[in-house]
Amino acid sequence: MRFALLILLVTSLVLCDYCESKQFTRCGLAKTLSQIKGMKKTFLGTWVCLIEKVSKRETTALTVKSNGKKAYGLYQIPSEWCKEGKRGGRCNIKCEALLDDDIRDDTACALKIMEEHGFQYWSLWTTRCKNDNFITNEIYKCPDLNRLSPERSLFQYRGPALRRRRSINRTIRKSRLIRSRRTNSVKLFVDV
Repeated sequence: MRFALLILLVTSLVLCDYCESKQFTRCGLAKTLSQIKGMKKTFLGTWVCLIEKVSKRETTALTVKSNGKKAYGLYQIPSEWCKEGKRGGRCNIKCEALLDDDIRDDTACALKIMEEHGFQYWSLWTTRCKNDNFITNEIYKCPDLNRLSPERSLFQYRGPALRRRRSINRTIRKSRLIRSRRTNSVKLFVDV
């Protein structure tokens, strides 16, 4: 009886852990990444390749190295960039947050790493993705990916404030154009 309960408990824990994890398809990952604020579409293939090589597109990937250091999530972000149990590290994030299905915070941290160190921070990028355009070519075959623009994000606010900002920018451009025309006409008059 105890043995059956133990098997039931272990099975439920394994299934519960499986339910919380997510493994992206290549196209699903590319589409999700393209909708995240700050993700440039030009690097989409590079990011997908990196994620495939370091975590096999698995959100709960956790690597414990022989020296005891850990790497978390899709991007295999090292423990110096996060803190276990509470927010901290160079990305000011909980390490456990890098293991959930919400990849926005993971991506923000990975973008910070890339800005500071470049893609070569991840050794697998250097050896497996640096000169490989196969995945980049493959993701642009994904349905609906070509219709997405990196500026249009699901997580980006697109309301009255954006319309107001665009209107102001148009007004500024018009006033600069008018000033440049006046300057050019004065120069023409002086030259004659």
